[in-house]
Amino acid sequence: MATPGTVGKQNAHPMSLAVQRSERRVIATTIAIGLLIIAASLLRHDGDIAGLIKFGAGDTVALRTAHVEDVLDRDVATVGLLGHDGSMFFLQALDPLYLSPDEHAAYLDRPRYRAQRMLFPLVAGVGGLLPPEAVLWSMGVINLAAFVFGTLGAARVAQRLGGSPWLGLSFALNPGIIFEFDISGAGIVAFACAIWGTLAVMDGRTRASVWWFVAAVLAREVMLLYLAGVCCHRLFTTRRLPLALGGIPLLSTLAWMIYVRFRLASHDGVTEVQEFGPPFGGLLASVDQWLTDPVELAIILCLIGLMPVLVVRAVQRPNPLAWGALGFVVLAVFLTRQVWWNFFDISRAITPIMTASTVMALTAPRRRPDCAVSPS
Repeated sequence: MATPGTVGKQNAHPMSLAVQRSERRVIATTIAIGLLIIAASLLRHDGDIAGLIKFGAGDTVALRTAHVEDVLDRDVATVGLLGHDGSMFFLQALDPLYLSPDEHAAYLDRPRYRAQRMLFPLVAGVGGLLPPEAVLWSMGVINLAAFVFGTLGAARVAQRLGGSPWLGLSFALNPGIIFEFDISGAGIVAFACAIWGTLAVMDGRTRASVWWFVAAVLAREVMLLYLAGVCCHRLFTTRRLPLALGGIPLLSTLAWMIYVRFRLASHDGVTEVQEFGPPFGGLLASVDQWLTDPVELAIILCLIGLMPVLVVRAVQRPNPLAWGALGFVVLAVFLTRQVWWNFFDISRAITPIMTASTVMALTAPRRRPDCAVSPS
């Protein structure tokens, strides 16, 4: 006699089982990609996980790197001149609530700007309780988990839009996400949370979507632009202002920013926000640099070309993923030369555009099965 459990398995729809198998394959593929990124970093830096954090080797950051080596009580692998974002998040993770701002935060290049992005270092440092050596590894592990989780969320969003679960790889194979992984940035956690917030909106789970977007904007404050797009879509489809969805994450961000301004001071002569300027100014100022490298020029032109395509597809097929990414089309207009200078930086600044464009290009609305006509 069949048990209820076996009856459920026997009655499971073949398509749902196929989707579950595809999701598992997508997850396995993403884990493999993430482990390859970590392994490649370890190989390039003689097995030192600090190579994934990207501490700088230049004279201008010598004090910061020396402080890190004092904290770890060992030498660390270094890259380039200034290093990258991971070096800042490591220092933040040692004291993520800035209870002793003169100890670690004093070595941040732009303390208030960096401190706005609190979620990744808070989790990586377990609130500042994790030993420094363990923080190096936890940053990689958390980004690997967000890498996988974001891909799974993107796979489910793609399915809601009529696509294959394999489109979840539009998250994992997004160049900006891969670059973020390689420098231990917070963009993976931020976009992964935004993707799951998008999925919750699509499924009508308002409370869950609010908390996912709180996490997204606390990981990276510019995710407020993605949230603004999602809220506009909700207003467009429901004709009701999504006060909780937009208001709670916004208030959370403002509350944290106020706290940061009480705890941290800016360095003398340092402009905290350097990424925003006049419309199209950064893009136009970067053209001379792109012309020196035909390959980079071609890649950036393709990236720019995605933006009007995304706008058209978002109008043709309104959905929260596309409308959320439109916020980053607006952002791109105001980014400075410092960001537009090369593909490495601009791809990390506007990651949602590439994922959303791919999903929108390779999905189509599901057709409802023809209903049988009942005899009259």
